[in-house]
Amino acid sequence: MKFIINKGIGILLFSFALNSQLKAQGVTVSTDLQDVRYVGKTYNGLKGTPYLFENWADGKVKLENGTVYEGLKLQYDQLKDELIFSLEDARPKAFMYPVKEFSIWEAGNKQVINEKIFRNGYVPVDGASEKSFYEILTDGKVSLLKRTTKSIVEERADGNTYKTKQIRSTQRYYLANGNTLSKIKKDKKSVLEALQDKAKVTQLETYISSKKINLKEDAGLAQAIVFYNSL
Repeated sequence: MKFIINKGIGILLFSFALNSQLKAQGVTVSTDLQDVRYVGKTYNGLKGTPYLFENWADGKVKLENGTVYEGLKLQYDQLKDELIFSLEDARPKAFMYPVKEFSIWEAGNKQVINEKIFRNGYVPVDGASEKSFYEILTDGKVSLLKRTTKSIVEERADGNTYKTKQIRSTQRYYLANGNTLSKIKKDKKSVLEALQDKAKVTQLETYISSKKINLKEDAGLAQAIVFYNSL
């Protein structure tokens, strides 16, 4: 494997003697990572983690140009809203070309654990941009999305003299119709008002009550939207 480092712009270009690519459902699939850059942001002295998972996790990435990378070690930095990955040298790197969608999961006994799917490209709301990633809780004609943002705050615990820097996490929920988002709260009134087909809304309201679905939980919200899409 040859590589060229352009120190001026920090881009690492990989070229492989053997480039194994194949076509799958009209998408170029390759495990050869090209055009990536090193990222050196570290978080020291903070209480909490800026990342989705504490450790590197397995994942799959789809770029805006349709290229799909599989078998990667990923971390999702929720402070910067940036996906990073690692190769054999264990140094964090970022994709040079925009990421459209990725799935990430913790591995255990060769099984996928706690898989999460993220996607961008939605109409900007609440300070987000088209590049902002949303977790897909359920996908369909109406999709349920969750956006988690993290920030660094300084707080002084009771009895302490000095403030400590901590990671604060904020979650927002949306219903997506195409790429248009409607913000919702985790309660029945908010969910029903955000849905457009009122005939289906009546059936959904009955379903939520009869099944005693807890809309305060992500799983309950997803169950309700799956039922709505099935009508």
